[in-house]
Amino acid sequence: MSHEEMDFNNEEELLTLYDEEGNEVLYRKMLEFHHPGFDKEYVILAEEGNFSNDDEEIELIPMINMPDDDGEGGKFMPVETDEEWDMIEEVVNTQMDEPEE
Repeated sequence: MSHEEMDFNNEEELLTLYDEEGNEVLYRKMLEFHHPGFDKEYVILAEEGNFSNDDEEIELIPMINMPDDDGEGGKFMPVETDEEWDMIEEVVNTQMDEPEE
């Protein structure tokens, strides 16, 4: 599967989600894409407070975006299969390592 067949959205956007205790946590959407092989929308998030200028690794959090019946909004579900984890790792490495033109 080539990455040319996948639809990417690199527009960063801030999202407020809730952790297990019900606390608001601000995340930055780093990458969003549809994978036709799995027929799912994927979103790569990073916790907003974790950005710094000293080149430390940012923890990326991949999620599956499950839209509502009307195609709007929806909810994020965890990635559960090894095949999806491998695909996401390859996509993130390819998309995030490319220098911006």
